[in-house]
Amino acid sequence: MLLHCSLCRRYRINSTISVRTSDITKCLRKRAISSRNQKKSMCIRFGKRFSVQCTELVTASGSHLKWVDRCCYLGVYSTSGCSLRCCFEDAKSRFFSAFNAIFSKTGHCASEPVILSLLRSKCMPILLYAVETCPVLVRDKQSLEFTISRSLMKLFRTGSANIIIDCQKQFQFLPVSYLIDIRTTKVLEKFTSSENLICSLFAKQATKNIQKIFSKYGNKVKFSKQLTDIIEHTFFYM
Repeated sequence: MLLHCSLCRRYRINSTISVRTSDITKCLRKRAISSRNQKKSMCIRFGKRFSVQCTELVTASGSHLKWVDRCCYLGVYSTSGCSLRCCFEDAKSRFFSAFNAIFSKTGHCASEPVILSLLRSKCMPILLYAVETCPVLVRDKQSLEFTISRSLMKLFRTGSANIIIDCQKQFQFLPVSYLIDIRTTKVLEKFTSSENLICSLFAKQATKNIQKIFSKYGNKVKFSKQLTDIIEHTFFYM
């Protein structure tokens, strides 16, 4: 993956890409760019001019790199826009496929705790893959939460959102928004404590993000373990 502020006409794709526009441009490469894998390489734009049509880039071997509105890198889908955005539609689709496969085999013979255990261990990692490292908007959290609610409605044979919340409390199944906060703080804590030089450059920003999450749950929260205990106590027992 190559990140640049802009592009110029002359460049070498394997060494340096110069700049001409003022937008953040991301060149995604899964392998060394050559004629045999040019279909796997693409470019996507983020910035105020993301919707402006760009000329296709040409590599030293004569291959063309197309500009796309959506791409996948390391299993995470990004969508072109004014800022970096992630798309969770593919994750939701694969989640439903996994849940339906489990429910079709066990729905009529297994109890609800067994199916929930399979849902938690097999399906949730698919839905929440890399979510702690992605910019997740409020509407994204609501969309992911709705995905879980629809699956639980099918499991408990109800259309009431209040009943689903009661079932989540009874079976200790945390909502997605809480899970995202817990996973994010754990990753950021490891990030800030890492001795890696690149991680140290962004340690201050990571600390600010941790404090921002902790502030939503009170001034006494200092570590991710405390955050987990407070969330579980508040949701399950309050």
